[in-house]
Amino acid sequence: MKSLLISLLLLAPAVLCATDFTRGSCLQMINKGRGKFAEKHQLANMNALVYNKKLELKILEQLSLTEGCPQPSIISHKGFDNHLNIKNDDSMIDLLSGVGITSMACITTKCSENGEDFVSIISDSSDSPAISGTPGSQCSDVRTVDFDGNLCKVKNNRDGYVRKGIFDDVVKLIIPTKTVIIHVKKSGPVNAPKN
Repeated sequence: MKSLLISLLLLAPAVLCATDFTRGSCLQMINKGRGKFAEKHQLANMNALVYNKKLELKILEQLSLTEGCPQPSIISHKGFDNHLNIKNDDSMIDLLSGVGITSMACITTKCSENGEDFVSIISDSSDSPAISGTPGSQCSDVRTVDFDGNLCKVKNNRDGYVRKGIFDDVVKLIIPTKTVIIHVKKSGPVNAPKN
């Protein structure tokens, strides 16, 4: 586990570039899509997602296992769904249709093999059954109808971000809320010294 974390930390400095794709825009785009999906399919208990920055590390861990340039895929592991290199409708439908999902994170990554930017999104996984009915009409007790009246939003959560402590507001003032861009250089196998 420590070696994986060290590998991720070595990858991180190669990234931090500015982009128009922010955490907030990603969250808003996904929630808007979930709201439209709930309206189209008349889902009464579709949750609005909150952004959880801590999940970004889980995406990086998964990308480190794929050498940073994965094929479009969904990998479920330990209660989370990693939507890597989102390019097709199947992964977006899976992300938009899970009514019980509550949190997410996303990052933009650049593949060093071909220079392409791609988006990866992680969410918690849920197998909560969908309830048919007017969108937002069957929210749980800890949620209220919001986000264009189609999604169930956590009560007293102003902006869709998970708040963990008093210092989060200070960090927001100092560090812009941009997504992390990772540039991964693929290298060949390391030759072990001969004895």
